[in-house]
Amino acid sequence: MSQKKIKKLRAVIDSNGQKVGEYRQAETLLMGKSLGVILKENNKFLIGLALGLLALFVNSLNGDFVSDDYATIPHNPLIANLGVGFKGLSSTNILKSMVAFVFGVKPFQYHLVSTIFYIIICVLAFVAIYKIYQDRWLAIMTVLIFSVHPLHVEAVSWISGVPYLFIAFYSLIILLLTIKFFETGRWQLLIGAAGLFLLAYLNDFPRIFAIFPLVIIYLMFRGNKKILSRIWQITPYLVIVFIVALAFGWHHIVGRINVVNTGYNLSDSIYYDPFFQYPTGLAKYLQLFWAPFDLTLYHTMYVLPVWLNWSILLNYLAMTVYFYFKDKRLFFALAFVIVTILPSMAPVKVSWLVAERYAFLPSLGFCVFLAIILKEMWRKAKIVPPTLLVSLMIFFMVRAYLRNDDWATNHKLWVNTCQVSPNSHNAWNNIGDDYDKLATLEKDNNGKMMQYANAIKGFTQSTVIKPNYADAYHNRANIFFKVGRLDLARESYGIALNFSPGLYQTYLSLIQIDLMEGNFALAEEHSKKLLTIQPNNTQAWYAHGLVMAQTGKRSEAVDALKKSLVLDPANKMAAELLGQVEKN
Repeated sequence: MSQKKIKKLRAVIDSNGQKVGEYRQAETLLMGKSLGVILKENNKFLIGLALGLLALFVNSLNGDFVSDDYATIPHNPLIANLGVGFKGLSSTNILKSMVAFVFGVKPFQYHLVSTIFYIIICVLAFVAIYKIYQDRWLAIMTVLIFSVHPLHVEAVSWISGVPYLFIAFYSLIILLLTIKFFETGRWQLLIGAAGLFLLAYLNDFPRIFAIFPLVIIYLMFRGNKKILSRIWQITPYLVIVFIVALAFGWHHIVGRINVVNTGYNLSDSIYYDPFFQYPTGLAKYLQLFWAPFDLTLYHTMYVLPVWLNWSILLNYLAMTVYFYFKDKRLFFALAFVIVTILPSMAPVKVSWLVAERYAFLPSLGFCVFLAIILKEMWRKAKIVPPTLLVSLMIFFMVRAYLRNDDWATNHKLWVNTCQVSPNSHNAWNNIGDDYDKLATLEKDNNGKMMQYANAIKGFTQSTVIKPNYADAYHNRANIFFKVGRLDLARESYGIALNFSPGLYQTYLSLIQIDLMEGNFALAEEHSKKLLTIQPNNTQAWYAHGLVMAQTGKRSEAVDALKKSLVLDPANKMAAELLGQVEKN
């Protein structure tokens, strides 16, 4: 069959969505294209795309470590240890360790790796849409929109967002391997997909399970007798993989629930109200897809009434069902959003209600939907659709470039977050912590006091929004301690313990105040409580030994300090104090 005829038949396939008779011959030829052929035929476009994305994200490359980056990279003494990095086979940990091992612990290298990783994912997205829809121009339009969408900045420019890049990476490759299996029947492809599923599972337990409904909606969109016969062959294996993965991951689910819903996070229920969660979450994601103005790390501003959110949800579901019968191209795009976002909307409180990084892969479905609409308009109007496409891309690129700047420094991040999400207790606590860090950099004493004052305001606002937020009370007490207001520090520490009695750092701070004020009886009481909740903590035994030494109880001090050294032989302070006590 000539290329000209294939092109003509492709147009019929694209417009009708379903094929009969001779059109199946063209479909077979188009579906049979390998990854290498698709990349070779479109290498100029993909190279241009890569260069464009490097330019778009150039202002993110000099960004600092921010937020969760500190604990996992610069403050992690084992970050460059490949043995530790490969333990557990988490792709995220492996990547972070390898970058540190090869390039050192510098943010530039991490940002560059994330940007390159993003480019690779955009290429995979192009190939996946090309294979699924068998339409080169639809794939090009989709990826042009997808690649510049500002919603992706959080996953790309925030180093800690890399797990969501991995989920998209694995999901797209598994989907492509599965499609190729349906085309060829080669079991090796399915085995490779299973291996990648395991790696994705070890990296992020819940979200990779979206691949199961993703394959199902692909079959609903593109299925034929040959493909359906093969799916019945592998169904028992898929069920077994699903059950085994769920069984092994159950302890992760339970652990995550306990972490998120204990202490100061404790609420009336560990479950979201589904009548609020699903309509509100989906409506917010749709708004972020169409109008990404209010981008922020903590999405807490849900201004639409619940009835309107319900109307949006029901209309969306109705459209998905309608297009299943009328135009399966649009059905697949709309269903893609739903099935890939649902794992991030678990009914238990293990994640935020809405987060931009959760929508990284689901946004591909939105971009396909938009590209199909523009492509259909293009058939009837030659000027308006390309004008709309270019205008949309310019808006998205400007917004993405500006959003990259929000992630440039820790301070910019939290200032932006507090502005966009003023009712977030986490945001105000984090900006208070940031002002505390800025105070340590100030050389002028007046400047230090001003930064400390801002920190106190941030922590106080956090407690106003969430009155039982123990961490904010503890952090505010730390600032009061630094500025010499021991009375206010003791008061805030006390409130923190009321809401979170297991916050052992608070007891350590109270013991320090007790000793400074000469209140040895209270110091001994606090140190004993500390040992009750942290019996295997070297700091707890050191603190108790210090108190015993201060009160003249030499034998008890020696026992406590020896216990501290048993737990941590490298504890220099305990060793030095033990030497002093034994001499006396």
